[in-house]
Amino acid sequence: MPLSLPLGALKRTSALALALALSHTTASASALDSLQTPSPYPLMEYSQPLLTGDYSNAITHPDKVLGFEVGSRVVHPDQVTELLKIWAQESDRIQLVEYARTHEGRPLHVAYISNSNHLSKLDEYKADIAKLAMPKGVNSSEIESIINKLPATAWMAYTIHGNETSGVDSAVAALYHLLADQSAETQALLDNMVVMIDPLMNPDGLARFNRSLQRYRGASPNVDDQSLLHRGDWPAGRTNHYYFDLNRDFFYLTQPETRGRVALINQWYPQLMIDAHEQGSQDTYLMGPPRDPLNFNIAPSVQKWGKVFSLDQGAAYDKRQWRYYTGEWFENWYPGYSNYAQYRGSVHILYEQARIAEDGVARTDGTIRSYKESVHHQYVSTFANLETLAKHSKEMYRDFVKDRQSLMGSSSPIEEKTFAILPQGNITLENQFLQKLQAQGIQVYRMDESKRVRAMKDQTGQMRSGIELPKGTLLVPTRQPEARLISAILEFDAEVKEQVLIEERKRVLKGQNSLMYDTTAWNMTMMYGMPAYEIPKITMDDYPLAELTTAEIDVADGIAWVVDGKSDGALAFAAKLMERGLEVRASNITSKFNGIDLAPGSVMVTGVDNPGRDVQALIKAAATEANVNVSPISSGYGEGDLPEWGGSHFPLLERPRIAILSGPGTSAYDVGATWFAIDSALGIRHSKLDLSSINRADLRRYNTIVVPTAWGKVLSKDQLSVLEGWVKAGGTLITQGRASQALAGAEWTDATTLDKVFEKPEKYDTAVYREWLAQYTKPNLEAVLSYAIEPTPLWDREVKYADKDALKHKDSIQSRFMPSGAFVNGRIDPDHWLGFGLPSTVPLLIKKQPVLTASAKADNVARIGVMEAKDPAKAIAGEWEVKGWTSVPKDAKTLVRASGLLWPEARERLLNSSYLIREQVGKGQVILFSGEPNFRGATLGTRRMFLNALVYGPGMGTRLTVPL
Repeated sequence: MPLSLPLGALKRTSALALALALSHTTASASALDSLQTPSPYPLMEYSQPLLTGDYSNAITHPDKVLGFEVGSRVVHPDQVTELLKIWAQESDRIQLVEYARTHEGRPLHVAYISNSNHLSKLDEYKADIAKLAMPKGVNSSEIESIINKLPATAWMAYTIHGNETSGVDSAVAALYHLLADQSAETQALLDNMVVMIDPLMNPDGLARFNRSLQRYRGASPNVDDQSLLHRGDWPAGRTNHYYFDLNRDFFYLTQPETRGRVALINQWYPQLMIDAHEQGSQDTYLMGPPRDPLNFNIAPSVQKWGKVFSLDQGAAYDKRQWRYYTGEWFENWYPGYSNYAQYRGSVHILYEQARIAEDGVARTDGTIRSYKESVHHQYVSTFANLETLAKHSKEMYRDFVKDRQSLMGSSSPIEEKTFAILPQGNITLENQFLQKLQAQGIQVYRMDESKRVRAMKDQTGQMRSGIELPKGTLLVPTRQPEARLISAILEFDAEVKEQVLIEERKRVLKGQNSLMYDTTAWNMTMMYGMPAYEIPKITMDDYPLAELTTAEIDVADGIAWVVDGKSDGALAFAAKLMERGLEVRASNITSKFNGIDLAPGSVMVTGVDNPGRDVQALIKAAATEANVNVSPISSGYGEGDLPEWGGSHFPLLERPRIAILSGPGTSAYDVGATWFAIDSALGIRHSKLDLSSINRADLRRYNTIVVPTAWGKVLSKDQLSVLEGWVKAGGTLITQGRASQALAGAEWTDATTLDKVFEKPEKYDTAVYREWLAQYTKPNLEAVLSYAIEPTPLWDREVKYADKDALKHKDSIQSRFMPSGAFVNGRIDPDHWLGFGLPSTVPLLIKKQPVLTASAKADNVARIGVMEAKDPAKAIAGEWEVKGWTSVPKDAKTLVRASGLLWPEARERLLNSSYLIREQVGKGQVILFSGEPNFRGATLGTRRMFLNALVYGPGMGTRLTVPL
């Protein structure tokens, strides 16, 4: 149900400034009860008019709806919607389309602005543009004919971050000008162009920020950019309902705002896309083009035209003596910003206006920058870019077609290769991956038979030969029209210039800001935890296009019904049934019944556990929602040596009763990603608790508490004490990032941070050694059966660690090199329930996060680094060498980096550290993630670990009380 307020109420609240002004002069019982008249503030005056056209009286002026001068105050999302609907009724220059709804039920609109003739031909134009985008089989004369008749196309998008408001206010002004201005210049622009205005990309965030402005507004203007009026409060208005940064979601497509927007952008291939943002209040104005690192998959012609637009935009600012800059902090490596449109051939331009919020901001030079001026800057940029597009549209179309033709030819600028994604039996994950690619116009094929491939590269960067790709493997070739996008989002390692790396290393050593503005690794197969290879070109004519897999749900009579644990959907299935009152079991080992192979983590629902319930109907409903295969079994007798259904290998699960700690002191991003993971992957009830309330909250209501990461310190000594008592009584405590760092410092857990390891490195390195032995060594049976005392060379390693001070000094240097976001190779304990449903090696996204480990008292479920050796057992039995606090076999390669910028210093620091630790504490347990397992809603590999913790954890990891 929509959460937005009725429009009448919004009009009343948006009139707060007027009410405050009236309160200075309205008679009252006592003058002491009235607000004082604010002092004049002439420095806030901005005399330059925003709207200067010859406007038709037939088009409603925005001021009449807003109740204030457009650009002088921040609009509310409902006011934007109201204006769009009014104008759609009044003007033949607009066609209004709702392209999505937010989580809170607010509409997202694109307004097509042009003359009535163009607006009547939008579908025709889209079809023509599709021919240019996929020009194979279209002759040159038809291409030229299409170009000559097509109008220019521009997608003008504003305020993707809800607290960066000058964009949406400039969009309102620009819309009115284009619709109402009667000048020859505006008419000529519309005669030759279709302008698509996306005035408000994040209405939920803007609504939140608008409420914050109302809450913190006083009687007098506020020009202090440190104040709550300007900064807002937790979680601020930047993000959407689930606290997602929508400007990182363009190819992950996790949010409805993004999915709707990308679907339209991908139909139009707009020649120009602008994205209006704001930056620090003391800054000026940034515009394109960006500086290095640039993504190598962006077409040179796109970069060429970006410079042309920038020069014209700069000239428009020079004319008004407005200061601006390009480049500096603005790089263009990560492809998930709105610059996503570049990989489809658009010229993308970023606007970054100094953020004012409202009133104005006092600047270090002694001036006041008014909000109205900030809106004016965005407005001028909008029309400067449209004018440039009008001049160069035909040339841009020709460059676009030329590049698209080259991508399909033998001399394509994108290397010809195919990404092969191996089937894992996880139809939930596979469908999600396939849906995301298909939504972006990417052709994906499925192998209907196995095929041996001579040479390929795996996700650890190693070349392999003679690997057989099994039936069901997904194939994504780069030889298709969207080659640039495919390469950008699927290539295992994004290229970067050597000079960029030299400069970056210099900055790290000097303690300066990184050149990298975002993560340096992002490819979708690693994000999803899907094993994949890069292989040479392969003929796709042999294989069909891939289709989504529909579950086979069989609820015929049986003594039990089973769902294979390989699929992420098994967790949703189990969680939903428990919430609906059924008893559910899960296997902790491989099993097989009636010829059905079941992986560890498989779910079983029995009739005997659920007497008097319509089990089959409930199973069918939950399986349909989760899209999982269900099979009945008629016998609980395990096949071969595999277990029966009545032993210890099918424990009852406990319904998760979840609380997420939230609010100031936690990272809104991680809170939102955690919240979204539960809502999107499980769909079960849970609560968000304010972090500050846990000392007085009744935590007995919950059996699972999640503590997300934070920007700074999280969990005080008192809070940790409260959680200790709750855990020891049987609770499951899950911590992430800095929250895990705080927990690792508590006396009641064995997990620890790296700085504490240096006291006794052998204690923690021995735990690593034991794990390697358990995985790879084979006992010497002759020695085992001997009656004599035999030497045990495996425990007689000669490993000498540096002293504590040397280790600390080395770490103080290495810690500077921690990544801003890179993939490392994670090795998973295949026998632990937290690792169920995962391959043995999973890419882990590592940022500037704590480095954790634990002794053998705890379960180190996921560690960093995988071994590459011809004979692992022999390598382990051989010599070892020390790497910091830990050691590795000399006769093996230990592979740490998988993708992104990870300096050698950081690799050694991270080697053998733990990403995921589970430890029994009293009757309960603690589960520590060193990072953020649900990052951006897209790290679905590590999300599986998190969902395992939620669904399996209370039943498999705690000591349950027997009900009497």
